[in-house]
Amino acid sequence: MQDKGWKDLKLFYSVETAQHFLEMVYKNQGMEDAKKNSYKNGERFIFFLKHAEAFYKQAKIATLEIKPILLFYGMAQLLKACLLTTDPSYPSHTSVLAHGVTTRKRKKQNYRFYEDEVKIQRNGLCMHVIRSLFQLSGLEDERFNMKQLLAKIPEINKVLAFQRKPNPIVKAAVEDRLIELPGETPNAYNMSSKRFIEHIEYHLNWSFCREEKEGIVFSAAHKECRPSTSTTLLYDLEQDRYYFPAERDHFLKLPEILAHYLVAYNLSMIARYETEWWYDLLLQSASDDYVIIQQFLHIVESKFPYYIAELLLQKKENNKKDQLI
Repeated sequence: MQDKGWKDLKLFYSVETAQHFLEMVYKNQGMEDAKKNSYKNGERFIFFLKHAEAFYKQAKIATLEIKPILLFYGMAQLLKACLLTTDPSYPSHTSVLAHGVTTRKRKKQNYRFYEDEVKIQRNGLCMHVIRSLFQLSGLEDERFNMKQLLAKIPEINKVLAFQRKPNPIVKAAVEDRLIELPGETPNAYNMSSKRFIEHIEYHLNWSFCREEKEGIVFSAAHKECRPSTSTTLLYDLEQDRYYFPAERDHFLKLPEILAHYLVAYNLSMIARYETEWWYDLLLQSASDDYVIIQQFLHIVESKFPYYIAELLLQKKENNKKDQLI
């Protein structure tokens, strides 16, 4: 699983290929000076990818003490490469260079990582990715706790269930732009089928297609049916299976890629500045946080590059009538 993402990303490790890719993407988005910008950004695009790979290679062999820092900076470099596909002038101003995330002041006693939170700032890399790459709005100054963000990563569900932290989800079948949810899903929401369908259509902008004995079928925008860009569906890379939240408050309207980035940012800050708490956790393994963090780092080490590769390769296949984002 880990090699898959980097194997695909290395397909771009040629200036000629990178320039052709960027020119095509720029033209598909109706940008002016597509060829000029592609020549300007071809090498930069590759450098971002290679710099990210260097961080990931070191993270793979690094001890847990410094792994979060290396992975976070690797993630940032991958996102910068992606930004060049939607913002040829990146970085056009200094305000987009900062991480764009803050953490709350930590309590020295009884601090729990699982209950901690981060806040998205109005400016910085994170908000620029949200606006430019995913074309989302309304997330300025939004706060997310680690519980919410980790719930976006279905591979970690086994750990949460083992620790008595249930994260109810149901299997979903996805084919092209059709999404089928199990027939019993409305029960999880304490709704009738009719009320559930209205709820999904209103809140998710999915279109109801039909109700069958096995499930309820909706159609959705192409980006909502892709693992790297969906803000609602959960994708388990290890099992190659989709899931759907079985609780109302689990809809963050945030792609999983950004959940990875936000959790990794928090961990990198802890590893850099909360040394006493960090080493106490690693050496004593006293709280459930230890296993959650360990499993998270293991998952995103392979899943984040996979998502970035999928996002870029999908852009390569897009045309003006069927754009991913």
